[in-house]
Amino acid sequence: MIRFHNVCLNFGSTVIFDELSLQIRLNDRIGLIGPNGAGKSTFFKLICKYIEPSSGSIIYAKGVKTGYLPQECFAFSKKTVFEEAGSVFEDIHHLNRQIDAVHKDLDSPSLTDEDRQLLLDRHTHLLHQLSVVNANKMNAEIEKVLKGIGFKDADFRKDIDALSGGWRMRVALARLLLQEPDILLLDEPTNHLDVDSILWLEQYLKELNGGLIIISHDRAFLDRNVSGIWELEKGNITEYHGNYSFYETEKEKRSGLQTSRYVNQQKKIKEVERFIERFRSKNTKASQVQSRIKMLGKMEKETLPENTVHRVTFRFPPAKQSGASVLEVKDVSCKYADQWVFQGVCLSIERGEKVALVGQNGSGKSSLLRIINRLHTPQSGTATFGHNVLADYFAQETAESLQGDNTVLEEVESIAPFSMMPHVRHLLGAFLFSGDDVFKTVNVLSGGEKSRLCLAKTLLKPTNFLVLDEPTNHIDITTKKVLKEALLNYPGSLLIVSHDRDFLDGLVSKVYELKEGNLFIHLGSFKDFLEKREAELRSGTHKTAGQEAPELKSSGITTQKQIFLQKKEQNAKRRKFTKELQKIEERISYLETQKKELDQTLLDTELYNDKERHIIINKQHKSVSAELNDLYKKWEVLHTELGAVDAGIAV
Repeated sequence: MIRFHNVCLNFGSTVIFDELSLQIRLNDRIGLIGPNGAGKSTFFKLICKYIEPSSGSIIYAKGVKTGYLPQECFAFSKKTVFEEAGSVFEDIHHLNRQIDAVHKDLDSPSLTDEDRQLLLDRHTHLLHQLSVVNANKMNAEIEKVLKGIGFKDADFRKDIDALSGGWRMRVALARLLLQEPDILLLDEPTNHLDVDSILWLEQYLKELNGGLIIISHDRAFLDRNVSGIWELEKGNITEYHGNYSFYETEKEKRSGLQTSRYVNQQKKIKEVERFIERFRSKNTKASQVQSRIKMLGKMEKETLPENTVHRVTFRFPPAKQSGASVLEVKDVSCKYADQWVFQGVCLSIERGEKVALVGQNGSGKSSLLRIINRLHTPQSGTATFGHNVLADYFAQETAESLQGDNTVLEEVESIAPFSMMPHVRHLLGAFLFSGDDVFKTVNVLSGGEKSRLCLAKTLLKPTNFLVLDEPTNHIDITTKKVLKEALLNYPGSLLIVSHDRDFLDGLVSKVYELKEGNLFIHLGSFKDFLEKREAELRSGTHKTAGQEAPELKSSGITTQKQIFLQKKEQNAKRRKFTKELQKIEERISYLETQKKELDQTLLDTELYNDKERHIIINKQHKSVSAELNDLYKKWEVLHTELGAVDAGIAV
């Protein structure tokens, strides 16, 4: 559909693209990757004709239509969310305006029979045109897309100017999806989406007809949605026929082969140079020497593969150990104005636990983290740190605490322990501050750069409990690997808010989910949680953000009051089951530790020399095992009941 032929693009003396030749075909699904500043977004702007190439040509198939979602700077022509999303159906709106004009003309008392017939014929023709473009489904399609990416019915009439940047991006995404372009260009589409909205978008893209090119730092999103990777480096694009996981494996193979070719060539060059040096002064070998000198001059030199980001293995500075209990949140409730965000939230984190906090945008995740870190006072309840807890909190607004006159290097060195000083430059390189970038003043950094700097500072502080709110928003896939590896080796406890599935997979062992003002616990890995959520979405039992509660059966009470009473009853049950589950989980954790100790004791052969002690230990082991089995059964029953309440089923 689109072909690049020897395309060059220069900004001053900087070469962005150097004789780029490639083809975008119908139904291609491509992930465009490369280091920051390589020109990925510029490539999209070339396709959309926002900028012209310095030389070369871009050839388009007849009638091809492109749709582009930038990272920011969205332009809107309508006032409300629904109007803007529906603005893509201008042909339908135009037909409706014409029909309205016909209706107005038909109401004229001075209309002749001949003119009336002409108007009726025109009315029939316009209605036929509406049926051809399937106008009846327009509103349903708009609602489907808006709800899929997180809007509720009540949001449809909201003024776009009152929305945050993240929600404005969602409006732009909805408008773009409804356009159904031949080639869809998405620049970091998951940055402001929660897990449910990402899953919905993936399903929508699977059913989408046409080409798709995605720029994203979300590895899982790339793996699920592309069948080819284009790597942009030094003005050229290298193609890989597979998803991102295939690209990583293939890239490593190609790098290995390139290194082997380089080593073999260097070995050959040295052999030739030794021959030249040895026989240069001998007349009998003159022709052979000259032949080898010419051969070296014509030889196409192999190069070593370059690492765009220095590979860093990072470990946190040591900190004293916390007590067994790191955090206790009891019956915490929060509201803004007259709107409750959540009520009766309870959670606990033990030493060494790594926990994810998830939920739809607006469910109160950041508010809960602010309460935990004593930056916001709840309406009720308490959040208490345990003994010897050294906590640190990272959030996007943490950037406000940076010293504007400091350089990037000075800002990091101001808090780094002496033992970490040798690692500061390497860490900054991993967070995309390389070369002279470390001497930039904080004042000139972009919002994303300030966020990365704050995260780097967080990693240098001695802590035993980290609270991280969306730490991966402004970092690339390679840097995410560095961060994830560091967190996996972190001996302290972790509470993290993130929608990055690949980042959370294998990192956390428990998931707390904020939903409809209540907190639910999911034991197990993030992958387990995700598989359960995807199964719910496939079966239609899980409600997305835009879906309303199921209609209630009438029993003589007004529907509004019935909804209120049922929700109140469900909230009470949720709080009860959550508290009971928490107590059972705490007891299970204690007994499992005790059982491990007893298991080790029973393995000790010396125990069997003391018959009386052996009998006591054996009884204790049986007692603990029996109680654990009972608690496991109770946990399963309670978890099933809690799931039923969550699904709106009477228990």
